[in-house]
Formats: sequence, C-alpha cells, structure tokens
Amino acid sequence: MERGHTMIKAIVIGLGLVIIGLTIVLVFGIINKAGDKVGEALVAGESGDFADVAVALPAGASISAMTLEDGALSLLVDLPSGAQAIMTVDRATGQVLGNLELLPRSE
Repeated sequence: MERGHTMIKAIVIGLGLVIIGLTIVLVFGIINKAGDKVGEALVAGESGDFADVAVALPAGASISAMTLEDGALSLLVDLPSGAQAIMTVDRATGQVLGNLELLPRSE
C-alpha cells in the first residue's frame, strides 16, 4: 500500500512540474511574440514615410476611429447626416484611396 502511495505522489509531482514548465514556455513565447510586434511597429514608425498633409473631411464631419494597416490609414468618419463613412488614406502621400459610405439598411 505504501508503495502505491509513493508512486502516485511521484506521478502527481512529475505532472505538476510538467505543467509549470509548459506554462513558463508558453509565457516566454507570448512575451517574445509581443516583443517582435512592438519592435516591428517601432521600426515602421521610425521609417519616416509619413507625410505632413491635410485630409479634407466633409463640413461638420468628425473622426470617431482610425486604424493603420499596410501603409493605409482608415478613418471612421461620422457625417453630419448621421451616417458614417470609411475614408482610406495613403499614409505616405495623404492621397485619399477611397471612401465607403455606410448607409442604414432599408427593410
């Protein structure tokens, strides 16, 4: 009976160590991936490919959100009519690449 308890204790301790080890590896991997993304963002931001330009919005419009992906800045614009539009701008030239007006669905 004592041998059985000793074996179970050894298995529990071994599995506990495996879980702790795998958790450390997982956390280390997440930290490394996050560090790579931050480094890439810093390099992209330091490359100097942003332009000082003015982007014209419709009168009375405001920007409620923006995202940056692959050199294009997408702006969510609240229009005075209550509708919204997505305006995509080239971050290097300031040129408007396209507008997508979001209209309410009529049923």
